[in-house]
Amino acid sequence: MEIWDLYDENRNLTGETAVRGNRVPKGRYHLVVEALFINSKGETLLQRRAKDKDPMPDIWSVVGGSAVAGEDSAAACIRETEEEMGFTPDMARGRILFSERRERPDRGFFRDVWLFRQDVPIESMRWQPEEVQDGMWILPEKIGADPALWRQLCELYFWEKVYPYLCLESMRVRIPKGVYRHYKGNRYEVLDLALHSETLEPMVIYRALYGPGEIWTRPASMWSEAVTLPDGSQTKRFAAET
Repeated sequence: MEIWDLYDENRNLTGETAVRGNRVPKGRYHLVVEALFINSKGETLLQRRAKDKDPMPDIWSVVGGSAVAGEDSAAACIRETEEEMGFTPDMARGRILFSERRERPDRGFFRDVWLFRQDVPIESMRWQPEEVQDGMWILPEKIGADPALWRQLCELYFWEKVYPYLCLESMRVRIPKGVYRHYKGNRYEVLDLALHSETLEPMVIYRALYGPGEIWTRPASMWSEAVTLPDGSQTKRFAAET
C-alpha cells in the first residue's frame, strides 16, 4: 500500500494522507516528481515502460512517480530513479526545471520536473522489470523529428511545456560559453544561449571579437552544422578554440 502526504493549494503540508488508488479530497494535493537527464553529449535519457505497466504500457517515457509519505521532492526523485533505472541521481548537478499544480477529476497534485547533467552508461543501469523494459540516450531534436516518439511522450502532460527548455539545456552542453572561430576566419565569443520568444527555438547569443564588437544571435541548430567549402570538403560553421 502506497501512502501519500497531502498538501493544501499553497503547497503546505496538511498532516493528512491518502492511499494510492483512492480519491484525493478536493482542495488537497499530493506530490509527483519527474526526472530528466542530460549527458555530456547533450542527449536526454528515455525509458520504455514495461509492457504490462498501468497506465500507459509499452511507451517511451521518463523517470517519475509519486512521492510517498515522509518524502520531499528531492528524496522522491532519488528513490524513483534508483528504483526504475538502478542509479542514483547526482543532486549536486540537478535542479527543478519546472513546477506546476494540476487538477484532475480524481485527484490534484503538484509536479516537480527535475533536470540533471549526468553521464550514466546505459549498460550500467539496472531497470526494474515491472516498471521499465529498455532505455536510451537521444538528442532532444531527434525526439521532435520522430512523430511516433513525440506522440508517446506527449502522453506525459508536462512534456510539451518542458521540451523547449530541455532542448536549450542540451544546446548549452554542446555549445559552451567561450571563443569560437568562424570557418571564414573571424572570432566570436559565445555569451549565452536563450529561447526565441515566439518560436521557443534555442538561440546562441554571441559577440564579435573584431571591429566594434557587435552582439549577434542565430539558431543554435546552425552553430555547429557542417558547411561545404568550394573544394567540396566540409567543416563546422563555428569551431571552439582550444
